[in-house]
Amino acid sequence: MLWLGLYFPELPLEVFLHGTTDRSPAAVHAVREGRETVLRCNATARAGGVHPGLPVPAALALLPRLRLWPRDAGRERRAMETLALWAWQFSSRLYREPALLLFEIGASLRLFGGIEALLGRIEAELPALGHEVRRAVAHTATAAALLARERPGARVASREALLPWLEDIPMARLSADPRVRQLVRDIGLHSIGDVLRLPRPELARRVGPGLPALLDRLLGDAPDPRPAWRPPPHFLEWLELPAELDDREALRFPARRLLLTLCGWLRGQGAATQHLRWRLRHPDDLPETAFAQTLLRPERDAEYLLARFGERLQRLELPAPVRALGLEVRDCLPFSERTAALLDAPAGGDAAGEWLERLHSRLGPRLTGLCPVADHRPERAQRCCVPGETGARPSWRGELPLWLLPQPRPLRVRAGRPWHRGALELLGPPRRIETGWWDGDDVARDYYLARNPANERFWIYRDRRGGGWFLQGLFD
Repeated sequence: MLWLGLYFPELPLEVFLHGTTDRSPAAVHAVREGRETVLRCNATARAGGVHPGLPVPAALALLPRLRLWPRDAGRERRAMETLALWAWQFSSRLYREPALLLFEIGASLRLFGGIEALLGRIEAELPALGHEVRRAVAHTATAAALLARERPGARVASREALLPWLEDIPMARLSADPRVRQLVRDIGLHSIGDVLRLPRPELARRVGPGLPALLDRLLGDAPDPRPAWRPPPHFLEWLELPAELDDREALRFPARRLLLTLCGWLRGQGAATQHLRWRLRHPDDLPETAFAQTLLRPERDAEYLLARFGERLQRLELPAPVRALGLEVRDCLPFSERTAALLDAPAGGDAAGEWLERLHSRLGPRLTGLCPVADHRPERAQRCCVPGETGARPSWRGELPLWLLPQPRPLRVRAGRPWHRGALELLGPPRRIETGWWDGDDVARDYYLARNPANERFWIYRDRRGGGWFLQGLFD
């Protein structure tokens, strides 16, 4: 097995900066040894002299406009849940710890094209989600977690390869047990490597079986059972905005983060969706604004969904500024990746489908299509439908007119020939229909393709019961 550990060192601050591109000085503070001190700060604050461990009054003296938030453990837990939803696409064996994700990637390497491709994809998407990450790969989950925190970038695939990495890592980084820490100080040991050189029976006698068992899990000499994380059956995520937004175009930035999370959740289930529901919270307890984003086909590509979201925004009127953006998906459909043909299709081969999707996003229910109906009467052989919907098998075969008149139009007859802008020439034999007796609208007609002296083509028929001629469609 091969484990990937993702550690998020700046998570306490990142949870307050989601959904914004603001780069002004910002920091999170917490109580340390009875004093309010800076826990994390962004690059702008560090450039102004603020650093972790600095008392809050001193930080404000350096940067009076420093934005400060108290650490929020609840927000951090929710952020880790969101990251787990996104990471579900990479492995079904996923474990979550505070500020850390662990997942087994050995079984996924072939799917993603190797470890370099997998890590490249992860590192490309995480900044878009608003997180800085440290990663490590190891043959055990405990080792991957430790190395991600202490030796980011490490890759080890065996016990022998792991040992050199452990030589200088303080023992306190592996175990928070006060008895273990006290023992290490008492006997003059410092690192995990020092402890590993001690006789195991003597170590167990002094501190009990817990530490030796932990070391065995670290090295891969013992199983490492952990409670597995499982995704929820439905997707519902909220993104609290650090500042209220009154520009609908500014919603694209937080929407992209929600869509990346959604698509990770969908890919992990081998699914896609056609129905997204967006929810916008406003200040002062105003009612939520909600709108649906319906697609013509199941999708799970974040950039495609973001483009359709942007088009849907054109029809949105904000009644008030937005302080939180939510995304809900309850309907999932099985999804099969579209593969290329044996011979490459021309560029833009699906341009028509994307163009139709864009129209649907912009116009919404005002855009309709036509679906065939199993009826030989041309005026009843189609119905209005959602674009892209398939209907019954068409009853007519062969060449049909581009335009169908709302109602058949009677034609004049001169010298025994139907007339429309001149005498009509009948091209070919008739096509006869007799149908509709069961619904009270029975017809008996002979249809012809006809042409006038101006070389215009028409679709006409002769009523076999009444004997009259009628124009029903235009070809040109």
